Amino acid sequence: MSQNSADASYLQQMALSFIALRLNVSSETADASHQALLQYIRPGAQNQMKVILAEEAKRIKNDNVNSAFFQTSVRVWPQYGRVEIRGVLKTWIGDSKPFTDIKHYILILKRENGVTWLDNFGETDDEKK
Repeated sequence: MSQNSADASYLQQMALSFIALRLNVSSETADASHQALLQYIRPGAQNQMKVILAEEAKRIKNDNVNSAFFQTSVRVWPQYGRVEIRGVLKTWIGDSKPFTDIKHYILILKRENGVTWLDNFGETDDEKK
């Protein structure tokens, strides 16, 4: 790792941490987890992400949601700061049995002046097989 670049292992660890902060949440932990995630969002993009996370937290609390993400694969392209993570997201609403969805997330991380920023946290729709 250098001032402006990071190796695959570091990027994978950071991306999995970001996934956990956003997806492994409950009505009690959503606000704190999302606040921790916001610290890593590039300053220029924080306001937009703050709105998205606030909407997610509101739904989580209103519907008494618990969710947990279980990774099944991770691919890293260090030269682009790109990490693709696939896995299963289990979601419980109230006392229901869990809903299970196959998910594919793409995270873009940028390293500048010794700081790692989360530049993009997106979901892509693969054809579900």
